[in-house]
Amino acid sequence: MSLSVSSIPNLLGLLRIIATPLLFWLIVLGQPAAYLWATVLFLLMALSDIADGKIARHLNVVSPLGIFLDTISDKIFVTGALIPMVQNGMLPGWAVFAIITREFIISGLRSFAAAEGVVIPAGKLGKQKLVITVVALTWRMLAANAERGGFLADTLDGALIPLLNLWPLAIALAVAWTVTSGIEYLWRAWPLLQQSWAPRTTE
Repeated sequence: MSLSVSSIPNLLGLLRIIATPLLFWLIVLGQPAAYLWATVLFLLMALSDIADGKIARHLNVVSPLGIFLDTISDKIFVTGALIPMVQNGMLPGWAVFAIITREFIISGLRSFAAAEGVVIPAGKLGKQKLVITVVALTWRMLAANAERGGFLADTLDGALIPLLNLWPLAIALAVAWTVTSGIEYLWRAWPLLQQSWAPRTTE
């Protein structure tokens, strides 16, 4: 594999996948400093996810591999943050279940539509979903740092703690946006699903 400027988008997608185990490990550690490092890594991964598509379009190097990496890498690194948060008791299991289940359903639906030769464009809610989820999970990790007596617990004489304690609202918004965007996608795909509902016969 040759390295060049045109390969930057694909490398960013690959690096997000490779870095996910590190993100998982930092959160599982459950230490105040580890939560801060996990937050930094998580934000860098999210920013690279936003940037790689723009870079690919700017360089006119959009490729099937790039689309594949961009499609799966955000799901992988978000899941890599969600699962250890459940393990540490930072998030309720039902919220994580809702988010991950939505991704399975929509990924399967996209594959089904592609097999039928149909492209179902993502709606506005779907495009906003990742940003809202990243903000919510970042909020939760920063709150975890404060809860365990980390750097943020004493910042501004503890003035940040009431704000950080509002993380459940951010998570609730992320779940609501995830579910609603999933429903929006299903609504767009409904004509295709109706058309394909009846079994096909082969002669």
